[in-house]
Amino acid sequence: MDARSSAGEPRVLISREALLNNARVLRQAVGPKVSVCAVIKADAYGHSARIVADTLCNYILDEWGTPAVNSLAVATIDEALALPEPSLPVMVLRPVENCFLGRQRQQIELAIRNGWILTVCSGAAADDIARIAMQMNARAYVQVMVDTGMSRSGVPEGQFDELASRIERQVSLRLFGFATHFACSEEEQDPFTQEQLDRFLAATDPATATLKEKGINIVRHCANSGAVFCWPQTHLDLVRPGLALYGIDPGGRYDPGLPLQPVMKWTANILLIRDVRQGTGVGYGQTWHAPYDTRLGLVPVGYADGYLRSLSNKVVMMVHGKPAPVVGRVSMDMTMIDLKHIPEAMPGDEVTIMDDIPDSPASVYELAKQADTIPYEILCGIGDRVHRIAVGEPVLQEVGIEGSDPS
Repeated sequence: MDARSSAGEPRVLISREALLNNARVLRQAVGPKVSVCAVIKADAYGHSARIVADTLCNYILDEWGTPAVNSLAVATIDEALALPEPSLPVMVLRPVENCFLGRQRQQIELAIRNGWILTVCSGAAADDIARIAMQMNARAYVQVMVDTGMSRSGVPEGQFDELASRIERQVSLRLFGFATHFACSEEEQDPFTQEQLDRFLAATDPATATLKEKGINIVRHCANSGAVFCWPQTHLDLVRPGLALYGIDPGGRYDPGLPLQPVMKWTANILLIRDVRQGTGVGYGQTWHAPYDTRLGLVPVGYADGYLRSLSNKVVMMVHGKPAPVVGRVSMDMTMIDLKHIPEAMPGDEVTIMDDIPDSPASVYELAKQADTIPYEILCGIGDRVHRIAVGEPVLQEVGIEGSDPS
């Protein structure tokens, strides 16, 4: 057994170039009149919200000064607080409720002080935010989420007018916009997306027109990644791409016609190599026995890092550009790979656990397929002990985009 230690810890490499390429693709898809709000919730889908926000806030896309994105969206106020003082407007997507309970009051105050856009679905929540803002001698930005069929969060369509009017009457609130969320937008022919759009427009058109007459311009938004590419009629004033920003087709299947570049590459190093004879069992439960004499490489990642146990004996990692099958059960901290056909492999060599080449046998698409899940879950599930590292310096002009007024 050769037990030399590895050259480095497991790490996720985040490509700034790929991220900005995808931002450019999204801008081209929606045109110059539509704003782009980058969804960076769940630590930017596992990509590190700090790295992603830094890249999107501090680079422009072209010589005309087009910003990579116009705003950022997170799930919670805590996620917004974790960002490195973003210079772009921030939208908090999780609806605010029970503002006066425990630490929620302090969170709301911080959000109002920072000018972040809070989402509401009820009159009680709007009233609570208004009281807090009034006591702070401030105005709070809010938007109304409308339930058009997801049956998840959002005010029912029949109650929308009452809530919008209630917010508009509150002097300590500033109504930013109206939003909804699609259930099936990654399917071009699914009629439910058009139905949701029709319901959203029918609910919000009258209030939008009335407010415009008063000189109040409302931002309406509903398009996620799928809708950006499949449903151009849904773009409206602003789009909220998430998965596509990170270079993954929102349909969960690699489409060579879509010029997105995966942003993430997950790597580690071979910790040690062991020679085993034919018939030797490997791992918990002895679920794999060597069908020949071979060499096994130990990779220091496991299901505690987000490399799913369900991938056992199904997928490959890449070593020297060649596939190395995962053999035996994935354990909490370690995974074994078969190096039979990679005789040049040595301890310390880099292993690609998840590739940034979309048609690689170790791509996120293939991992998701073999785990019977979706790319979202694979990306978001990579654990905190896997270091995120920004790589590549974009050949683009750096810029400090000042001001965080969402209007």
